[in-house]
Amino acid sequence: MKFIVLLTLLGSLVWGRHVALLVETSKGKPLYTEKDIVSMKRLLGDRYEFVVLGSNKATSHNIRKAFKKLSKELTSSDTFVFFYSGHGDRFDSGDSSEDDGSDDFLLTSDYNCKMGSRVVNVLVDDELNYLYSIIKARKVVLIDACHSSSMDKAVSVNNSKHFKGCGGGLSVRGFEIDPKFTNARASNILHFGASNEDESALGSKNGGVFTLALAKVLGSSGNISFGELEQRVQRQIKRFTPSISYASDINKDRLYTKDIFATPKEKLKSLLDRNIAMRVETQENISSYPLGKRVDIKAYLNYKSNQNLYLIELKEDDSYRVISAQPHCLKYSKYGYTHRCGFRDLTAIEPLGVSQIYVVQSNKKLQTTKDISVIPRNVMERLEGMSIQSGSIAIETSEK
Repeated sequence: MKFIVLLTLLGSLVWGRHVALLVETSKGKPLYTEKDIVSMKRLLGDRYEFVVLGSNKATSHNIRKAFKKLSKELTSSDTFVFFYSGHGDRFDSGDSSEDDGSDDFLLTSDYNCKMGSRVVNVLVDDELNYLYSIIKARKVVLIDACHSSSMDKAVSVNNSKHFKGCGGGLSVRGFEIDPKFTNARASNILHFGASNEDESALGSKNGGVFTLALAKVLGSSGNISFGELEQRVQRQIKRFTPSISYASDINKDRLYTKDIFATPKEKLKSLLDRNIAMRVETQENISSYPLGKRVDIKAYLNYKSNQNLYLIELKEDDSYRVISAQPHCLKYSKYGYTHRCGFRDLTAIEPLGVSQIYVVQSNKKLQTTKDISVIPRNVMERLEGMSIQSGSIAIETSEK
């Protein structure tokens, strides 16, 4: 049995804080937007600090307050993600600066929309552009809502608008747009909207179709550019068109998914590290092996588990695989554990470097291939639904 070791490479550019403002509201026609927040947390990973405004907390006041607070904290060395899942709609603008004669906006949990009423407490695209402009960090905006592709630009200040909605009627906009919004220019921003200005996005009982497509592509792809991400997400969706726009100082073909989202390796490592419950050793507790040297790995468990015990290797290409699923277990009373299980006859081979190896015990079998088994990339979803324990050890392979 061969044993592969890894060399972890650090990127040439290290950013500071990673902060994500996640907003969901089903105000209006009910949606399953709370599931999109769970999905987005998983996609972004543990390096982010999350600010979540869900359900009744997603008011226009609270969203503005969150943006203004973060504008004072974040610097150009930081990364900021704004994610919104909910309803988007449009006012009739009567303004020639809008290609389709409409101002786009996001609904918040405190908005008012009744036949003949003055609509208030929404975030129109003018204001969204202003809120983005006050954040100094690198910005990625993800909007899972109708008419969302253009919600990143300064637009009209004409205030005699009507709302297309409210049960099919027309309602007057009950607020004026601050003229300062039109002077705002957001920089260092990439905006990924679920649907074009004249399109409606769709939801499902599992969450927004756009968010689900994004998760599927990120789960099945390696490190790709946002330009490639856009194309792959578009191929997943037939009834509306997700699209990216960006400022002149950022490029969708030069920003990569690894820069923003957690890689499969990071997500798996985070899950396993949260479930450390066993001791893992090598023979004679050696941590460094020359090429060709035999390596035996031992795990101490609280109970015997021959069938559902796996030795997993994290690979440098952000994937992972099972090295062995055939341990030899014996009763053994030491360190407070009752069984010792060993993985034998592994060999240290190239490439050189340090590898993080996990022994994973699960209450269900992982579906793997024969020989040296490759785990599908959706292993995260499988493991998150299982009861697991793990232990880990770092092993270095060196020249003879």
